[in-house]
Amino acid sequence: RLLIQFCTSFLPGWPILLRMAKVIAACILLLLSALAVESSEQLQKAASVLPDGQYYFFEPFSEGWQSKWVNTTSSEYTGEWEWVKNYSEVTEDYGLRMGSAGQKHALSSAFEKPIEVKDSTFVVQYEVKAMNGLACDGAYIKLLQKDAAKKLQEFDNNLRYTIMFGPDRCGSTDKVHFILQHQNPVTKQWEEKHAKGTPASSAADKMTHLYTLIIRPDNSFEILVDMQSKMKGSLLKDMDPPVNPPKEIDDPDDVKPSDWVDEPKMDDPKASKPADWDETLPEYIEDANAKKPSGWNDDEPLRVPDPDAKKPDDWDDEEDGDWEAPIVDNPKCKVGCGEWKRPTIRNPAYKGKWYPPKIDNPDYKGPWAPRKIPNKDWFEDLHPHNVHPMDAIGIELLTNAGGIVFDNLLITNSEAVATSYAEKTWKVRNKEEAAKIAKNAPGMVQNLSKALADMQIQIGELYKEKPVVVIGVFGPTPPLRFTSRV
Repeated sequence: RLLIQFCTSFLPGWPILLRMAKVIAACILLLLSALAVESSEQLQKAASVLPDGQYYFFEPFSEGWQSKWVNTTSSEYTGEWEWVKNYSEVTEDYGLRMGSAGQKHALSSAFEKPIEVKDSTFVVQYEVKAMNGLACDGAYIKLLQKDAAKKLQEFDNNLRYTIMFGPDRCGSTDKVHFILQHQNPVTKQWEEKHAKGTPASSAADKMTHLYTLIIRPDNSFEILVDMQSKMKGSLLKDMDPPVNPPKEIDDPDDVKPSDWVDEPKMDDPKASKPADWDETLPEYIEDANAKKPSGWNDDEPLRVPDPDAKKPDDWDDEEDGDWEAPIVDNPKCKVGCGEWKRPTIRNPAYKGKWYPPKIDNPDYKGPWAPRKIPNKDWFEDLHPHNVHPMDAIGIELLTNAGGIVFDNLLITNSEAVATSYAEKTWKVRNKEEAAKIAKNAPGMVQNLSKALADMQIQIGELYKEKPVVVIGVFGPTPPLRFTSRV
């Protein structure tokens, strides 16, 4: 701010100086230098910052992370996990990367104690960077059900989870998953409940993205991507299949009666085909009024050997074969050639097949539906936000592209804690990544060069108008060679 005030202090008393490259350049350099220092400090802090509140689980993958994570012993998971440093613009920062393209990866970590949500907010948040983009890859995580921590070495796709959340992209699928496993207390069966209309993954551009799921005590949920709300829904209304089954269901033993009429219309039995209705007449006939155009050649072919073509001088019949002139359009066929046929037109007498008109069906009973019976498996859970207890987190994925990095996994009961942590970490990282992309964008150097050239021309024009002022600012030996427009 002080630098900006210093630079703009020239405005009231010295407006002419605003056209002087020396002052402008000095201010820009000072501002850029200050911003660079501030940015560097923020980047250093981002690598070591901790959530400023309570949390259930936090993993920044700093030194010592290996002691908390367990690799599966299942033989189908052959992918190697890589602990990577400085994978983005944040220095001294670490992440966990799926390093083996085309292979399955799986590892998990137990919580210090089981998470039991009781009428409180629940937030899960983490960062993903697809260094090679996303081809057919998932980057979601699983919050494993209580007692999973006892068998993490056996972690595979069959180990039951409570929540699955995160990006997935393959073929026509491109979404952020939110799947809740919910148990029917009557049948004791578990069923996956998928959030409907979840947002696109946004993970294919190789930048670091932040994914946040919030479940609130009023049964509402919200999905954020890069700190921006992308979906809001209700656990009671926006899950498929619904959390609560219907109270009544169709009777599977009920069948439609054989005499049930469900056609609202019927052929008029009193109607008859008119005597002059001829179904044999063709829909199209030759145009009797058409005449063969003047100049039409019935006996000429459409394509002929080029009469003007000549065999090349270097053509050798023994080596190249018999020479033949190239085929071209017959110049005698400008109007037309070959057998002339009359064009067809729609037959004005054509009527087609006759059908009797439709009338209301006097026996119509309406659409048939089986009768409803009470659903013996019915239950009602009015508090699905109190999800099943969890005691571990797992990442179990197949990656085709490889190079997917996970970082800053955070599970908490506070939206404020998650937001504050994202402000100090992901937001800083995102700003630097975006700046780097902009800096390396095509045309950046050319645009800067053009701007400097234009500024040089403007100073040259001012020098022609008021040389004393320009010399007073730059001295008798100006640092720029002033030019002017022709």
